[in-house]
Amino acid sequence: MRQTARHDVVFVAGTAGEHELTWSQKAHEREGCHPHLHGPRNRNVRMGRALDGRPDMSAVLHAFAAVMAHFEALRTLYPRDADGHPRAVVVASGVLRIDEYASDAPPTYDELSAFTLRLAEPGFAPDDLPLRAAVITVDGRPIHIALSLHHFSSDTTSARIAAEHIARLAADPGADLGSGWQPRQIASFEASPSGRRHAHRVDTHDRAMLRRSAMPELQAPSGHRAAVYDFVCLDSAAVALAAAGLAKQYRTSAAAVLQAAYACTLAEHLGIGTCVFNTVMPNRHTTSAREAVAHIAGRALVPVDTSLGGDRFPALCRAVDAALVRSSSVSLREPDRYARSLDEVSAELGRSAHNPYVVNIRPIAPRTLIRARADRAPQDLDRAMASSRYRRFPKPVDAYSGNLSFDVWGMSETAGISLGTDATSFDATDLEQILRSFESRLVAAAIGGHAARSGSFADA
Repeated sequence: MRQTARHDVVFVAGTAGEHELTWSQKAHEREGCHPHLHGPRNRNVRMGRALDGRPDMSAVLHAFAAVMAHFEALRTLYPRDADGHPRAVVVASGVLRIDEYASDAPPTYDELSAFTLRLAEPGFAPDDLPLRAAVITVDGRPIHIALSLHHFSSDTTSARIAAEHIARLAADPGADLGSGWQPRQIASFEASPSGRRHAHRVDTHDRAMLRRSAMPELQAPSGHRAAVYDFVCLDSAAVALAAAGLAKQYRTSAAAVLQAAYACTLAEHLGIGTCVFNTVMPNRHTTSAREAVAHIAGRALVPVDTSLGGDRFPALCRAVDAALVRSSSVSLREPDRYARSLDEVSAELGRSAHNPYVVNIRPIAPRTLIRARADRAPQDLDRAMASSRYRRFPKPVDAYSGNLSFDVWGMSETAGISLGTDATSFDATDLEQILRSFESRLVAAAIGGHAARSGSFADA
């Protein structure tokens, strides 16, 4: 792909001003989120979306302008105050620069992934708009958009919503943009009496979970110079097929199936019975939140009792599904209050109560699951597993250093999954073995379920 043009898109909106950061934004600042940095330490959110129909470039640029004007998160700047903390300043107008890239043929999944990764590497300066965008064309016709968003402004769900709106407006200029909350409305709720009551309820739950959520401590590297962040990626059609089929069979979410299989695999590796994960939650329970372009994702401690694994894997998946639903109501927390609780519980226990076992399964839209192909024969799953790709990317630093991070970033024709850490408790071989066992466990469960449905054996 080669850059052929740069377009200046002017937007004008009716709102502007400054507001408090949301709890999710403050939590990211506490965790060392530095969107101004370039390279692997920044946490920009990347997103790609194919365009529907045959819109021309004028329609695509008009769609960008309309989406920028509608969603305040996309026109919020983050200058620093005198103490170095970011402020949220919404501007009413501005110019978004969009780069146009030409391709001789529709790019492949790997090419698009590499392209969006490059787009997301540069940081955002304090006076930059929080969106960087590109349009890919073939024979002069726009076919794909790629976005990089400032993580203070957008979580992954928000990025997907923005991309969907741009694609929808490009195909239909009269499409509705919805009525989701703006970040200032979220911050206003959090500061209200209702928000304070919610914070107190969540804090009570957090303290109870922190006291009973011990996991093996991760061994930190001896020094910064000695640290290596081992990052292992799996691209697997077999995982996508198996997870979609088992979710349909068990009547659970695909996220529950994936987290249950990972819990069983990690528990076996660590020699423990119950895993407790610091699980990322989208925090989108209401209509206003579901449609919001904002950073509102949070985390909750989710216990998984792996004694329900093995022959009772369906029961485990249902239990995890129920735990995820329960935990979703307590994942929006006030970060200062949580930090105090974490310090106090750590002092009580005589060890750190922090849980570094992070699970981040990006929200999976039902239409992206390949349910129509979920009843494939066992040999199809075996063939799909034979095509799986495992790749290692050791690097000197990562934005998520200090954790063991299990990340599912895609579930469509293939599942995109990574496992990474700089802890010396695991090396790259350990991480790859955990992912291989995870994949094998899912495929075995799917093949066993297929055999049970076909009458091959009764106790699957």
